[in-house]
Amino acid sequence: MQHTKFITVGAALLALGITAAPAMAYEEMSQTASTGQGGGFVGLGAAYGPDYEGGDDYEARIAPFGKYIWGSGRYVSLGGTSGTEKAGRLKANIIATDQSNVWEFGPLLQYRQKRDDVDNRKVDKLKEVDAATEAGAFVGFKSGPWSSSLSYATDVSSSHDGYLWYINSGYRIQVNDRFMMNVGVHLTWADDDYMDEYFGVSGKESAKTGLSKFSASSGFKDYGIGLTGHYKFNQSWGLLGNVGYTRMINDAEDSPIVNKVGDENQYEAVVAVTYSF
Repeated sequence: MQHTKFITVGAALLALGITAAPAMAYEEMSQTASTGQGGGFVGLGAAYGPDYEGGDDYEARIAPFGKYIWGSGRYVSLGGTSGTEKAGRLKANIIATDQSNVWEFGPLLQYRQKRDDVDNRKVDKLKEVDAATEAGAFVGFKSGPWSSSLSYATDVSSSHDGYLWYINSGYRIQVNDRFMMNVGVHLTWADDDYMDEYFGVSGKESAKTGLSKFSASSGFKDYGIGLTGHYKFNQSWGLLGNVGYTRMINDAEDSPIVNKVGDENQYEAVVAVTYSF
């Protein structure tokens, strides 16, 4: 009962607070992570990206994010997933720094927005893909400016009934006392259920839209790279910017939703104001 309640409350928080900000190096921007005193930051800005995963019509949306770190090194963060997925992520690291100063591990909760009312008329005629709540876990490793993580998330809302694996790596560059940059790369794998829900076209949908019938199978669906910069005007206020590129591959790229009426090359950008405390 408590587990279900946690998922319900967490999903509501994600639904209210996240409209799929890209998975930039938000967490790398925290100046409090190594102080041992605790603290955090919040950010709010505008994101610009495809209106559906694999689409070529772009839209603007809000991009909230944040992180709080306790003196123990444990933290909770709110951000996005990899690439151009329209999903937000809430996660918590439960490993204290006195247990390990390089490893992180903990639960995560994701909220994936529904696909409906998109600009492309053929994709808009496809069945609506319901919003999904996904739960899972992550493990991360940090050494100096390098960081890597492996995350797993599975649908717990019976929307797509699938699961995904995310591999993320980043390198942080401290340019000076005020300006920090991060270069990140990502790779995402999805199972049959997820792939067919988001990239498949049934026979009935094919007749309705003119798109070829297509059944998508499991596999790596995308990879990408992103560049994030964070400039601090003072101890509290800053400005964050991000640009990212994602390449759809395998059955995600081969889907008519992408290669006929969308684009395998996906771009995103975010500009946000940050407040550290």
